[in-house]
Amino acid sequence: MKSDGNGIEKTIVAKTKELGASLAGIARIEDLRVSKSYEIYAKSPFYEQYDPKSPNYFKFKGVKWREEHKSVLVWALSHPASDPALDWWSMKVPGFTPGNGVMRLQSKKLRIWLGEEFGINAYSLPYQIEFGGAFLKDSAHLAGLGVIGRNNLLVTPEFGTRVRLRGIFMEAELEPTGPLDFDPCKGCDRPCHQACPRGAFRSGVFERVLCKKENDKRDADVEIVDGSIMGIEEASEVTKPCRYCEFACPVAQGASR
Repeated sequence: MKSDGNGIEKTIVAKTKELGASLAGIARIEDLRVSKSYEIYAKSPFYEQYDPKSPNYFKFKGVKWREEHKSVLVWALSHPASDPALDWWSMKVPGFTPGNGVMRLQSKKLRIWLGEEFGINAYSLPYQIEFGGAFLKDSAHLAGLGVIGRNNLLVTPEFGTRVRLRGIFMEAELEPTGPLDFDPCKGCDRPCHQACPRGAFRSGVFERVLCKKENDKRDADVEIVDGSIMGIEEASEVTKPCRYCEFACPVAQGASR
């Protein structure tokens, strides 16, 4: 299916927000395939399953995406400092984090609605790149939700860096809603770099290995929290990921507390 030029993109974005998304947009798969993150990731993949020598590598940058997938719908859920549990991780929570549980339900509703309303087949994306997922920050940038800042995070005008992302592939050639003309890091003294407890920006650019050390430590330092905090009935072991660089970013601080 191709866009008919009659505002189907606006309708889809509006429906996504109606279902609880804070921000939403659409990008082309062909643009996502050549985004910078795939070139960088192929040189130093995070997961062993990601094989740049696979037959699909030069066609899909090592990712097994289906030919009929033409567009990606990506949306953000605001994650203010006042609601930290959204990304606390637990094996007992559906979707492993409360925020992911919310967005999984949104994804299901959107896929059903797209089929019923427009006859568009859609596919929920796994987070893992090597299992057919997509870099959601790149998707969100191309869709006009924000830009990838010098903190290696998506920076949005409305919520700064304090968002969580989810996406679905669609079997429809739709018009992109971005990228956005936005430069939040210009003139900034980079408090995000200074806030990192592991000095992951010591070289001036993000070093994933150092960031991973902090989150590996947090994975080991589990806490027991009341189930009601996580939306379940029983107490649960919880991992709390690092958010120092998120909270240090000055963009839209007042809207994200």
